[in-house]
Amino acid sequence: MGRFTCLQEGIYRIRLQVRKGVVPFTANLYALPGDDGLLFDAGFGTRGAIAHLASALEAIEAEGEGRVREVMPSHAHWDHFSGVRPIADKRRMRVRLTEKMVPLIRTKAAFRQAYLADFKETPGGSALKKYLRKIPRRLGDEFYAAVMGIKAVTGPYTPISVGDCLSLASGRWEVLAGPGHCDVHVILWNKERGVLLGGDNVLADITTWLGPPRSDIDAYESTLKMIRDLPGLKVIYPAHGGPVEDPIRRVTDILAHRKKRMDEIRMEVFRAGRRGVSAEGIVSRYYPKINAFRKGVARGWIDTTLVYLMREGTLRRYAENGVWRYQMKDL
Repeated sequence: MGRFTCLQEGIYRIRLQVRKGVVPFTANLYALPGDDGLLFDAGFGTRGAIAHLASALEAIEAEGEGRVREVMPSHAHWDHFSGVRPIADKRRMRVRLTEKMVPLIRTKAAFRQAYLADFKETPGGSALKKYLRKIPRRLGDEFYAAVMGIKAVTGPYTPISVGDCLSLASGRWEVLAGPGHCDVHVILWNKERGVLLGGDNVLADITTWLGPPRSDIDAYESTLKMIRDLPGLKVIYPAHGGPVEDPIRRVTDILAHRKKRMDEIRMEVFRAGRRGVSAEGIVSRYYPKINAFRKGVARGWIDTTLVYLMREGTLRRYAENGVWRYQMKDL
């Protein structure tokens, strides 16, 4: 894997990968050199990832377009912020965070608490049983955190806000809010070039992961429409996968896909009648042959859709034998 790719003058992509056994994960980071240039997203906190990242930044600075002396995550998911503190310490970089990100990623405990989804908690049982049910998940979380290099963003930081602009070698970049996939997501927009650094909001070949408690379909669709309406948008450079080179068409397709999925979940619950259906039942119908890990990841969009439909007033849920079941509200 090369150290970096020059996408346009002053815009460099650094691709990081963590591969531990059967868990490969790749992320794109974007270096924007300048007098105090910015690294947008920081990937994983493993030693190998940080060594690769530091080497790539040194090579980019050798190109002569400026320095890269600040680092900012696009949002509060571990594959975007875990490398922030290690690379900042290694290269003496300044950390930039929005105030909304701060309470979610400053400690591992805060990050864990921020993503506890009460919506998915098994209903019923004593406090002791609920506690015991959490132990395997906690052990799994700790193992995953160690393998993937998940690290909190400790230490000093400098606030940055939606609406702020950064003047770099590649031009003027505006910080835009992009919630939906994550409620504290921000993206960078270069109007003169028609270039958007879109984080996880628009991916070229796969659909963006959505899952409770910090994903929201209403907010996500609003962000997609805002992106679609950016004047002169030519290309989106995403946090995963290749460039989105026909962004208007891609965003339009994603909006249509989300509507289709919403209608499908409504129909699944409608077909279940008074008996209702569990989220696990819907997942099994969609993904009958994938392993438990992938099924758990895939369940996110189904849970988020069920949350949306309950808030909309279409569905309700009830507990049965320790499982939430969903039925149409008018039954």
